[in-house]
Parts: sequence; structure tokens; C-alpha cells
Amino acid sequence: MKKVCMTLAVATLAVAGCSKTNNYTPAAGASNEDIYKAACLECHKKENGKIFELTAANGSASAVAKKVTEGGLMMPSFPNIKGEALAGVSQYVIENSTVK
Repeated sequence: MKKVCMTLAVATLAVAGCSKTNNYTPAAGASNEDIYKAACLECHKKENGKIFELTAANGSASAVAKKVTEGGLMMPSFPNIKGEALAGVSQYVIENSTVK
């Protein structure tokens, strides 16, 4: 029972800590890779030269952009990544990810 309670406590903290808004704003002229490294790398580390696996449903830059903007269960939203920066980092994720 103690192990179950501890697991629930950790899961609750993880969800609460990761599902908030992240106020990161890309610097003017930041490259797509720079934006990725500053905003995404902490949670989406590269393995074998690729970022992570995308499901077929997430295999488009527009789906990635939506996830960046809106966030998700464990991912914060990044409302300050907009326009060309959002399109660029979304394309960077697609080009550097594997697709399931």
C-alpha cells in the first residue's frame, strides 16, 4: 500500500509540474535547433541521433505545432513560440524524429 501511495504522489507531482504553461520566448534570430534545445531538450532528449518517436497521428508539422502551442497531459504549453519560430521548430522535430 505504501508503494502505491508513493507512486500516486510522484505521478500527481509530475503531472502538476509538467502540464503548466512555459513562458519561454525564443530570442530574435534563434535557429530551430536553438529553440528546440532551449524549450524541448530537457524532456525530449535525443537517442541514436533522433529526438523521439512520433505516432502516425503526430507525424505532421501542424500536429507538432498544435502540441507545442496547447501542451498536453505531461507537456506544458509554449504560447510564446509563434509564427516562423513555431513553424520552424515543428519542422525541426519532424525532420529529426523517427515515426512509428
